Amino acid sequence: MLPKRVQILTLSVGAGHVRASAVVRSALEDGREELDVRLVDALEGAKPWFHWLYVHPYWLMLRYRRGLWRRLYERREKRRHRSTAPHWVFRRGCSRVLRDLAAFSPNLLIVTEIGAAEIASLGKREGWYSGPVLAVTTDFNSEPPWVQPEIDFYCVASDSAKQQLIGWGVSPNRILNCGVPVDPVFALPFDRQEILQSLGLSPRRPVVLVMGGGMGPWPIDSIVEHLENCNQPLQVVAIAGRDRRMRSRLDSLRGKLALDLFPFGWTDRIPELMAAADLLITKPGGLTASEALAAGLPMVLTHPIPGPEERNMEYLVRNGVAVQVEQNQDIPGVVSSLIAQPLRLQDIARRARDLSRPDAAHAVAQVARALMEKSSYIELLASPPLRSGESAYLM
Repeated sequence: MLPKRVQILTLSVGAGHVRASAVVRSALEDGREELDVRLVDALEGAKPWFHWLYVHPYWLMLRYRRGLWRRLYERREKRRHRSTAPHWVFRRGCSRVLRDLAAFSPNLLIVTEIGAAEIASLGKREGWYSGPVLAVTTDFNSEPPWVQPEIDFYCVASDSAKQQLIGWGVSPNRILNCGVPVDPVFALPFDRQEILQSLGLSPRRPVVLVMGGGMGPWPIDSIVEHLENCNQPLQVVAIAGRDRRMRSRLDSLRGKLALDLFPFGWTDRIPELMAAADLLITKPGGLTASEALAAGLPMVLTHPIPGPEERNMEYLVRNGVAVQVEQNQDIPGVVSSLIAQPLRLQDIARRARDLSRPDAAHAVAQVARALMEKSSYIELLASPPLRSGESAYLM
């Protein structure tokens, strides 16, 4: 028999959605059955004007008009808008994505980003695709545009997200709180001393990890400069991701500050770096925060993207796994206080592990397999009965 086909559709307005998609794909491919799993970034197949009309205004507002973005987000939530853009924007701007979806004709479509969910729903509504759709959210709260009649099931990251969807009309029988899909490696018991040695870090001095999620404007260099004012002998590991300008600025700070600075660009050693760190300073993206939870790493959260990340921050602070800081100049005092209280850090680490869901990706994979089995069963019931002497293996 031919392997069942699964398409994972995302839209790379943030690095977290792409990482979650890759983790879900790995979990599906780890199963016993053979699957043909394809990960598709809708932006790669979108028309150039779609980028300028749908994506670039978002990044421009985050960089220059964050207050405007917050007002737009809050109005969308208050009025329960079920779309982030007019349907024609997705229909015309992502026409190639819809054609490719029809050509691949997957047995299951998984969406990991809100715009991707709208594309999938449009495709199913207009006949490009007819199978089940599984939505996987990557924040600890939900948004009204996730609620689409064409979506068959939701995997969400918290009970509050589940209750939001129920309040917007989704049946509780179609929602599973399984956490944000992260690589299970983050929960492994690393040999911290070995990692510190491999990185050239001292085991006798605290390690602070600073990272911003990999995409978008985030003042890592300013945060690092302010950490010089801590009254602790810090070692700071700063991750610039794919931001080359930020990596260059971090490199220029080495030797100029009264702390040991270890800059990184893009790296696949984040699980090890989290295992080596005593504290993480980051913006509250759902993926990065969930990875830190799995690693049992206490967080200092600052500069959230208005809307989803502000809700993430509220959730994490409320559950006692993070501390919120408004201004960069306040970070040294908070970091110094936390580092000086090892018992408090241990308690936060314990709370983080208790809240974490390192098995989330495999839970999503189980739901995906169940949806495909259910769909196959419905197709079997709908097929014409066998004629006398005909073999079921010919179906």
